[in-house]
Amino acid sequence: MASSSSRFSVQNRIALQAARDGDLRVLKEMAEQTDLRGAKDVEGANALHLAAQKGCLKCCKFLIEEVGLGVNSATTTGNTPFCSAVYAGHVQVMKYLLDSGADPRKATAQGMTMLHLAAGRGLCEPLELLLCHGTIPVDIMLGAYVGAPLHAAATRGQHQAMKILLEHGADPNIHMDDNVSPLMLACWEKSLKCMRLLIEAGADVNGNSYCGPTPLTYAVEAGCTDIVKFLLEAGADPNIPAEGGDIPIKLAAVCGRRDLVKILFCKTKQVPSLPVWTVDGIMRTMGSPLIRHQEVLVKDFSKIRKFILRRNWGMFEKLT
Repeated sequence: MASSSSRFSVQNRIALQAARDGDLRVLKEMAEQTDLRGAKDVEGANALHLAAQKGCLKCCKFLIEEVGLGVNSATTTGNTPFCSAVYAGHVQVMKYLLDSGADPRKATAQGMTMLHLAAGRGLCEPLELLLCHGTIPVDIMLGAYVGAPLHAAATRGQHQAMKILLEHGADPNIHMDDNVSPLMLACWEKSLKCMRLLIEAGADVNGNSYCGPTPLTYAVEAGCTDIVKFLLEAGADPNIPAEGGDIPIKLAAVCGRRDLVKILFCKTKQVPSLPVWTVDGIMRTMGSPLIRHQEVLVKDFSKIRKFILRRNWGMFEKLT
């Protein structure tokens, strides 16, 4: 005969699976046989966390109103049922949990607010609900590598989420601790849609980051012709130098991008160090053996920026 503890463990597992599947009938059966308040998986998630992630509103109501599970109960890493509902994009469950006393200010295990989570994952309906609820400021900041919700949207190229944030008053020029703007992140992500939204909202097209480059400098380094053209049309100044003191046209020539040199040429002031001020003259001068070694530095700076950008990516991939 199985011991009472082993039966309890089996019943817990069945109950948690029922919540995970949104099976209210089995969940009610298990509630009659065991105390579901003690049923948790290895990460400390209870049946309410799992039902919220599934989006089963009836299960959530049963677990809160009849079983008595806490609406703000936390897993071992601190995630609440509301976190689970936001992550999965279940708006009706979110509304119910808020009405039941859920605290939307609770952060995820990675330290993100629900606004950051919704913005970074492009969850537009949950984002709208959170902003209309008004508990979390639209420009709430989270340190050097996450920033504001607008940074989170820019990091992943979530233009629809970005549009919603801007409509709710997000500052297009808000900076992380390291002076990185949403526009720079959108440029790194090569998201023209995000860049256009930000500039239309008043973003500084010539704003630079902690290491010096403007969005135009990065676009030239990355060889993004369409972005270079867009930024110039938006008023980007091609005469602002990069980290090493070189202006975009010189960086384009070092990288062998004659097409970019040609695009930049008509808007760039003549440089004394380039005696032959023609497209071909610039290409010849910057293509000399003495100058070519700078190409390595250009690529290295791009790698550094990509590394910084990717530090944000994993924060939106999973909820643990």
